[in-house]
Amino acid sequence: MQINPHIFRGYDLRGVVNKDLNPEIVEHLGRAHGTYMKRHNITKAIVSRDCRATSQEYSEAMTRGFSWAGIDTIDIGMNLIGTFYWAQYFLDRRGGAYITASHNPAEYNGAKFAIDFSETLVSDGIQELRRLTEIEDYEQGERPGSVEKRDIKQEYFNDIIRRLPIRKKFKVVIDSGNSTAGAIAPELLRLAGCEVVESNCAINPTFPLGTSDPTEMAVVLRLKKKVLEEKADIGFSYDADGDRIGIVDDQGNIIWNDVLVALFAIDILHEHPGEKIMFNTLCSRVVSDTIIKYGGEPFMWRTGHSFLKKKNQEVKAAFIGELSGHFFFSADFYNHDDGLYSTLRLLHYLSRTNQSLSGALANLPQYISSPEIKIGSPDEVKVGLMARIAQKLRIDFPDTEVIDDERAGDGVRLDMPDSMFVIRYSQNGPYLTIKFEAKTLEKYNKLKNYINKLLHSYKEVNWSYGVNVESLE
Repeated sequence: MQINPHIFRGYDLRGVVNKDLNPEIVEHLGRAHGTYMKRHNITKAIVSRDCRATSQEYSEAMTRGFSWAGIDTIDIGMNLIGTFYWAQYFLDRRGGAYITASHNPAEYNGAKFAIDFSETLVSDGIQELRRLTEIEDYEQGERPGSVEKRDIKQEYFNDIIRRLPIRKKFKVVIDSGNSTAGAIAPELLRLAGCEVVESNCAINPTFPLGTSDPTEMAVVLRLKKKVLEEKADIGFSYDADGDRIGIVDDQGNIIWNDVLVALFAIDILHEHPGEKIMFNTLCSRVVSDTIIKYGGEPFMWRTGHSFLKKKNQEVKAAFIGELSGHFFFSADFYNHDDGLYSTLRLLHYLSRTNQSLSGALANLPQYISSPEIKIGSPDEVKVGLMARIAQKLRIDFPDTEVIDDERAGDGVRLDMPDSMFVIRYSQNGPYLTIKFEAKTLEKYNKLKNYINKLLHSYKEVNWSYGVNVESLE
């Protein structure tokens, strides 16, 4: 089957609706993944989806593909991705697919393909799925697989509330950006005992406020305004599949998620002294500083939640955190990211320690940090561009270690005593991601000007597309 090869990305599939994807293509993907699962001794699967306009249609097409291949499937309907992973354990099903394009714009859709508990296809597995689809190397089942619909939301709610009781009544703002979490998160938090203020929680698959991405400045500023207006204790935002969160504290301070990694590390090391804490290359130095201070062992690894999950099979870290808002409480929950568990975990910690969020964060090392900046670069040139940037950095920073080995994966990081910066290409789209920080405003501005000039020197950088680009001006 003819299919755009660029939709098969580093750890999932994402393409433009009615151009790269349609129900026929998705059904073929279901046949291919059904075949892949059977060849790995998996005959039972789960299907779920986000709120995008085509997600129900695509989940039905995926299910038809699974059934054709002889895979018995339970459809748990519209849920967040964390609930999908949780349901693998609850329903004892290793395989499946979740239909989503996460934080991509409304015209996109895609899928994450489960191949084990809390595990999805990455890298070679994704490319094998591509190969199976392109040559239609499918194995039809001896009988059609059964299809069952089941609502497991209440069992999921009950489980995480039991794990994370909250003994303080928080006033919480939820801004889902009209995406999937708006239909789910407020209900959970009310059951957990919170007073909930809903903001932009009505589902609208056109995303009228823009893409639901908790790392975008527009989303954060909107959440900040609402938290201050409501005099709330905390504000949460989510991406479209709900595996990532963004937060604003009780004073309206914007808290980037690498700082939240550090706060979660304190909580984890209280429960699991001396354990490893894994974090991605985009994270602030506040993370490693805090882990060391509280007796843990810092372990930095390449960006990409599936890469981190895979590496943790070897490292056995008690907790994993990413700047983008993916958090894995592997020692206490499961080895996957779940935005609702992360939400309750933070409230549970603040309740247990009787702190406000602003008070808890005041005890952390302080850096001046940029948001996560995204700037356009076409898929076909971004990999080669990163190699050239790494060479340039070695010339410009001869006395600094340039980290571009497997720890960086798809980019390069420079760590200095008072600062750091990272440039990498995205596995999910045609863009580069940049993050930088420093102890002083003078050094921060110096880095900002350097990175701006550096990126403007490459014609492969497309300045007409970007997120938080104003942070480089």
